[in-house]
Amino acid sequence: MLNASAQLKVIKEGNDINLVFRLTEAPFSIGKDAKNSLVLWGDTILPYHARIIWHVDHYEIYKSSSSVKLSINGHSSLLNPQKLQIGDEIQIGNNRILFDDVPSTSLIEPEAILPGTVVNQTTCDRILQVTTSQGTKNFPLRKETITVGHHSNCDIFIDCPVIAPLHAHLKWGSDETYTITTLDQTNKLFFAGQSIQEKVLKNGDCFSISNQVILSFHQVLPESEAIEKFETLELRDLKQLTFGRDPENTHVIDHPVVSRFHTQIISKEGSWFVEDLHSSNGTFVDGQQIRSQQPLHPGSTIRIGPYQFVFNFDEILVQQNESGNLRLDAVHLTKVAGKHNNNVLLNDISLSILPQEFVAIVGGSGAGKSTLMDALNGLRPATSGSVLVNEQDLYKNFNLYRTELGYVPQDDIIHRELTVNQALDYAARLRLPADVNRAERKQQIQAVITDLELIGKEKLRVRSLSGGQRKRVSMGVELLTKPSLFFLDEATSGLDPGTETSMMKLLRRLADQGRTILLITHATKNVMFCDLVVFLAKGGRIAYLGPPTDALSYFGVQDFDEIYAKVENDQTPEAWEHQFRQSKHYQKYIRKRQAGLPVAVETPKTSKTKPSKPKSNHISAWRQFSILLQRNLTILRQDRASLILMLALSPILGLLDFVMWKRTMFDTTEGEPGQVFTLLFVTVLTAVMVGSLAMMREIVKEREIYRRERMIGLQILPYVFSKVWLSILIALYQAAIFLLTKMIAVSIPIDGNSLVQMFFTLFLATLGGMIMGLFVSALAPNQSVAPLLTILFLLPQITFSGAIMPLEALGAPGQVLSQITLTRWSYESLISLSGVGQDIADDPCWQLSEAERQDLSDSKKEQCKCLGPAMFESCTFPALRREYDPAVDQPQPAKPVDPGSPPKLTAENQLTYDDLIQDYNKKVDTYRQDLDDWQDQFSDWRKKRGTAISSAELLVGRFHEEVGSAFAIDVGKHWLKLGGIMMGMLSFILVILKQQDVI
Repeated sequence: MLNASAQLKVIKEGNDINLVFRLTEAPFSIGKDAKNSLVLWGDTILPYHARIIWHVDHYEIYKSSSSVKLSINGHSSLLNPQKLQIGDEIQIGNNRILFDDVPSTSLIEPEAILPGTVVNQTTCDRILQVTTSQGTKNFPLRKETITVGHHSNCDIFIDCPVIAPLHAHLKWGSDETYTITTLDQTNKLFFAGQSIQEKVLKNGDCFSISNQVILSFHQVLPESEAIEKFETLELRDLKQLTFGRDPENTHVIDHPVVSRFHTQIISKEGSWFVEDLHSSNGTFVDGQQIRSQQPLHPGSTIRIGPYQFVFNFDEILVQQNESGNLRLDAVHLTKVAGKHNNNVLLNDISLSILPQEFVAIVGGSGAGKSTLMDALNGLRPATSGSVLVNEQDLYKNFNLYRTELGYVPQDDIIHRELTVNQALDYAARLRLPADVNRAERKQQIQAVITDLELIGKEKLRVRSLSGGQRKRVSMGVELLTKPSLFFLDEATSGLDPGTETSMMKLLRRLADQGRTILLITHATKNVMFCDLVVFLAKGGRIAYLGPPTDALSYFGVQDFDEIYAKVENDQTPEAWEHQFRQSKHYQKYIRKRQAGLPVAVETPKTSKTKPSKPKSNHISAWRQFSILLQRNLTILRQDRASLILMLALSPILGLLDFVMWKRTMFDTTEGEPGQVFTLLFVTVLTAVMVGSLAMMREIVKEREIYRRERMIGLQILPYVFSKVWLSILIALYQAAIFLLTKMIAVSIPIDGNSLVQMFFTLFLATLGGMIMGLFVSALAPNQSVAPLLTILFLLPQITFSGAIMPLEALGAPGQVLSQITLTRWSYESLISLSGVGQDIADDPCWQLSEAERQDLSDSKKEQCKCLGPAMFESCTFPALRREYDPAVDQPQPAKPVDPGSPPKLTAENQLTYDDLIQDYNKKVDTYRQDLDDWQDQFSDWRKKRGTAISSAELLVGRFHEEVGSAFAIDVGKHWLKLGGIMMGMLSFILVILKQQDVI
C-alpha cells in the first residue's frame, strides 16, 4: 500500500447498515466520545478506545491503553501498535470493522457543462458551493482540472460582473485534493480576510470575491447528502440571533472560553450587524476583534472561541467548529540574536503538523529546541518567517487563537503552596469567562482532574506531589480552556522511567482526544508514542522530521539514543540539514504538506513580523486584581513557615528595643540625644530593610507563571497592585508592632496626633521598602541574584539618609541620591514628629547664623528660648538639664560696699579722730577681705554659670548642625516625597514587566 488510502466498512452493534469511512494520513480515532472519527457504543468501549495511524507505507491500529478490549481476526492478544493488512476484521465490542482497500476507480469524465445544483450524487464526494446575490448553486467536482469564470465554456459558470471570463481554476493533485489558483489579479480570492494566489483546498474552506461571490469547498461521504452535513443557521424571518453558553441563546456554543451571552447578530433596516455582548474573550470579524456593532457583508467570517461562522448572501450562516482540528505550519523560520545578529538560533526551519498529531522535538543541548517551540507558540517570535495556524498568521492574529493555545514551560506554572483544587480554581477564574459560576468551574476542574488521572489528589498541596503529578497539574491549568494546540517544554524531564512512560501515554491519549501536541523531550525510549519526531542539529537546523519508526533506519543506528552522538560527531549541522532536504521525508512531510499554503514557501520572508499583543476584551482589571489578591492571601496563609516568620519577625525585632535603648533617652535630665537620633534612624532603617527583604523574591519566583498568564490576557496593573495591596496589609501590621514596642520600651513625650502620624510614617517606610523589594524582584534575573541586588539598594539607604553624615557634607551626586532615599524622608519625619528639637526650631535665635549668635549680648540672649540662661527652663531637649548648674538661676554675688574715703580731721572730731581712723582702717581691712571673698565667689559663679550655658548651647548646637533642618519640617510634604519615590519605583516595575512581555 504505497499511498495513504484505505477504507473501513463498519457494521455497528444492533444495526446491519454498513458505514464506509475513507482513511487518509490523518489519524482516525475510534471510541465512545462524540469527538471521535468513528463513534461506537457499548459497555466495554472507552471514550477514546483506539486510533488508526499511517506509517510510511502501511496503517497501524493503536490501543489507547492496555485495558482496551480489541481483537483482529479473532486474536485479542496484540502488539501495540498492530500493523493492519487488507481484509483484516477488527472486533470492538459487538461491532465488526472491515479494513479494506479503496476500489480502483478513476475520476468521472467531465460533462460539457456542470449542472447548477447537484445533491445526492453518490459518486461525487467533493462539492464547490457558489453563492451570489441570485442564490446558491452546488457544483460537483469530477475533473482533474476545473475552470471557474464568467465565460460560457467554463466548467463552473458564475454570472456576476466581478467575475472574469477565466477567473480561477482547480487542479487535482497527488495529495488527493484540489488546489485553487487565482487567474484574475483585479478581483482576487480572499481567504480568512487575506488575498491569496493559490491554496490547497480542505474541507470547509470558504473564499470571497469582492464581497459579491462566496466559494465554499466541501467533502461529503458517498452515502451522505451533499451539503446537509454542514450545519447552517438561517437568519430569514429573524430579527436577532444570540450566541453563548446559556441555553436561552438562539444558538448554544458549549465551550469553556465562550461567555454565557457572547455575541448577537441583529437586523437593522435590511442589513445585519454583529455585536459583542461584553464577552471575556471577544468576538472577531474577519480576524479583527470588534468593539462596537460591525456590519456583515457576504463572506464575512465571525469567530467565537473555536467556532467560525461564514455569512452568505442568502442570509445563512455556515458554522465550522475548529475545536480539536488545528493545523500548525512554520514557514522559513529564522531566529538570530547578538549585537550584530551573528548568532543563529533557528536556521530556515519549515514544518507542518496536522490536527491531532503528537510531535516530539528532540536534539542535543544548544540545538534550539526551546527557541523553536517559543517561536511556534508566539512566546518569543522568530526574527523572520511565518507561523500559521489553520493557514492564518499566528503572529498577526495571536488574539484570534489565544484561547486555543496551551503552553506548559519547563518550570511549573503553579504555586506550590496551593492545593491541586485551589491551583486549578484560581487558574480557571483567571482564564474562563467571568460569568462561569462556581458549579460550572468545579465541573470543568473535575473533568480535567479525571483526564489527568489526579483523582484523590485534589486536596494535597502541590509541593507534596511527585514531579510527574506536579507536571500534570501544570498541564491541567492549560487544559481548563480545552486548547486544541498544546505545547509542552520538557514535560518528562527529571522523571523516573515509569513515570516518564506514563506521561507519554497520557499525552498520546490527550492527542487522541482531539489536540495537536508538540513536546520537547529527552524521553527517547518512549518517543514511539509520537506520530512525528523533529531532530534538531546545532544552530537550529532540522536533521530529521518524520515518523519515529523511520528515524533509526534514517540515521543507521540501533537505538534512538545513538542518534545524538551521530548527529554531533559524524557530520556538520549544515550537512545533516542538506541530507534531510534531499530525503523523501522532507518531500512528504514538508514540501507536500505545505503545497498551496497562503505564504511563499519557496522564498524565505526576511522582514520581521511584529506579533499582536495579547488582549483581554472585557475581563476587568478589577476582577483580575481581586482574583490575584485572593490567591496571594491564600498562598501566604498556607505557607505556614513564611507566614509565621513574617508575623514573628516584627515582635522579635521589637524585643530588642528593651535591650538596646534607655527608657529615659528623651528626658531633659537623664536623656541621651545621640541615642534618640540613633533610635529614630534604626527604626526607619529596620522598617525599610524588613519590607524589602520580605518582597525581594515575590515577582521573580513566579516569573514563568506571570509570563504564561500574561499570554492569556493578564494585565500588568492588576498583577502589580495585587502585590502592592498585599504589601500594604503586611506593612500596616509591621509598622504597628514597630511603633508599639518603641512606645513601651522608650518614653517618647508625644501626643495622640503625633503618635498617629509616626505610625503612618513607619507604615510608609515599610511599604516603601516592600515596593523597593518588588522593584528588585522585577529586576532580578533569578531568585539567587535578588538578595545581592537588595543589598545594593539598601546601602544608599544608610549612607545617604543624613543619619551617618550630614546632608551638607555630601557631594553633588550624594545630594541627588539622598533625594530618592526612602530613609531620609522617613527619618526626618520621625525627628520632627518626636518633638525632640521643636523648641530649638521655634527659637528665632537659632535661625541666625553661627557668627550672629556669637555676637548676641547677654541681654539679648535672655530673650532666646534655647540660647542663654533661659534655655534650661524654656527649652526641651534630651540631656539639656544635665548641664544645668544652680548658679545659672542664682543672682550675681553682691559686691562688698566700698568703705569710702578716710575721715577728715575737724574741730568737732579732734578728740575722737584717732578712734575714727582706727575704725576706718578696720573697715578697710574688712572690705578688702570681703572683696577677696567676693571675687572668689563671682569667679566661681561666672564659671559655673558660663560653663552650664555654653555646654548646653554646644549640646544643642551640635545636633542642630547635624539634623537641625529636620527639627520642624512639613511632614505632609515628606509623605508626598515618599509617595513620589514609591510611585517612581512602581513605574519602573511596570516598565520592566512590559519589557519582559512574552510578545
